[in-house]
Amino acid sequence: MEYGLRRLRFVLQPVSAKGVPVYRGEVMRIRQVLGEQCVDFNAFSLADYKEYMDVSACRPTLGFRPCKLDIIYSNPPRFRPMLGIVEMPDDCATDILGKSCHATLFEIAQGFTAHTNCQDTISEAIAEYNLTPDDVHHSLNFWMNSEWDSRGRYEIVRNSARAGDYVDLLACFDQLMVPAICGSGDTMLTSNFSFKPIEIEVFAASAATSRLADRIMERSGRYQTQRTVDQFRVKSIKSDRRLAPVPGFQPKFVNFPLETIEVEVPLSGAEYDAAERLAAAGFGRDVADVVRKGFMLWRSSRRPRNRDWSRIPVAWL
Repeated sequence: MEYGLRRLRFVLQPVSAKGVPVYRGEVMRIRQVLGEQCVDFNAFSLADYKEYMDVSACRPTLGFRPCKLDIIYSNPPRFRPMLGIVEMPDDCATDILGKSCHATLFEIAQGFTAHTNCQDTISEAIAEYNLTPDDVHHSLNFWMNSEWDSRGRYEIVRNSARAGDYVDLLACFDQLMVPAICGSGDTMLTSNFSFKPIEIEVFAASAATSRLADRIMERSGRYQTQRTVDQFRVKSIKSDRRLAPVPGFQPKFVNFPLETIEVEVPLSGAEYDAAERLAAAGFGRDVADVVRKGFMLWRSSRRPRNRDWSRIPVAWL
């Protein structure tokens, strides 16, 4: 896909980060200079910093490793398409499970009271825009080779990034993109025990990238439940830090209180006996519970796992 002219290029030196305004239809390229360098990444809406990239909300559809053609969304209840990964090498391991490294992690694990870390690095970069350390959110980690087992035990393994590898991120709306050189690479395999520079480029919007951003928003930004600030019950941002209850506040939960609706399901004698056996085996509390669970499992299995809503259709490229 053809991009516009390159309007910005710089090299991030270890260990630093930079907040870069990237506008709708523009593309940020993050490139390995020497290879073997992990990159942490944050992003915020330029129009409202309370809307930011939320990789945790993307896990149910993308898993723990977003890849080329995936879309990264902003935080619910907004949940708007924010970034399109339009280019990424197949061997670029991403990770949205591990939290960004922070200072206390190094003090606890290794006894360092002053060590580079992604929390502090990103905090310093976004301070240029009057954002605080509290505004650093869960990172999208590029070139982070990680493994975990079924019990959730997590491990970083050797970084396999090659010199010249790059990732291209399409901005679906105006935002502050914040790439950061990961601060754990000198003591861990995150970056193979040494820090390396990263090249950043920004390409202006072209007709093709603008059209792609528009079509992503048309396709995946059209849901009634993607709420805007004007729909919030509380719209203003607290100016003080201390929490205190609002006098007389009454919550208004969705569909609360729940209503119970009984549905009669005819069963043959053999079906009823089978449901009783399943209940006795622990599949359900009783026959009614077995039937309910059986129906819901059947319904889930019949619905195709269609990820088109969360991916950029190849035809658009």
